[in-house]
Amino acid sequence: MALIDDFKARFPGFDVSEVDTYFPLIEGTYCCYYDGDLDDVCDKEIILNLLAHLFVIEKTDSDFTVQNVTSEKVGDVSTTYQNKSINNNDDSFFGSTKYGQKYLQLTSKIKAGAFFV
Repeated sequence: MALIDDFKARFPGFDVSEVDTYFPLIEGTYCCYYDGDLDDVCDKEIILNLLAHLFVIEKTDSDFTVQNVTSEKVGDVSTTYQNKSINNNDDSFFGSTKYGQKYLQLTSKIKAGAFFV
């Protein structure tokens, strides 16, 4: 199965025509971020989430600013935001989408190193 087909199967919520348009632009870039093996189930999940994150960024023209709502008011509508505390540039970049957050979560297990049983 081609990587684009795996992507469509894993993320059926994405518009197929948008995937057909934008996915070829980012398909080969995953190895710039993560050196994984598509034949390994865990690596494939990491790569697909990475590509979903890059896909969202590629198709969106807006600037990604991650903010937390610190207060809300319903009458006369008022909302206050606080910038999310960012540990490093990866957190800022990947934290901007749920797919990037999943990528960070999955790769953090790899970065943790070996463990004793």
